[in-house]
Amino acid sequence: MVPVADYDFEVDLQSLGAAAQGLSETVQLFKDRDVEDLVPTRDALGSDVVWAAVDEFKNRWEEGVNNLCHDVEEMAGRLGKIAMNYHESDRTGFEALQAVATEVARVSVMDS
Repeated sequence: MVPVADYDFEVDLQSLGAAAQGLSETVQLFKDRDVEDLVPTRDALGSDVVWAAVDEFKNRWEEGVNNLCHDVEEMAGRLGKIAMNYHESDRTGFEALQAVATEVARVSVMDS
């Protein structure tokens, strides 16, 4: 967890990264399989009328899945970028505090 200064919340970088990875893997599953693989073939249906309805449904379903995959890819990319931004901010803040601590340690308050 990364505490965020001046705000009353923390960021769980591992969860953000895992969410981004999970979204990417889910999209890949949809890309590896085609909606056409899940729908009966024209020959299996045995009717041109039924096939026309199934084909139209399949095309709309495919379009919907493709749109959803595009949106989920965008979400995964944004979550990954957010996680990287928080990580970088945390690292930069830590380095700045470490530099201040080093300087403070060098200050002599009283001569010995």
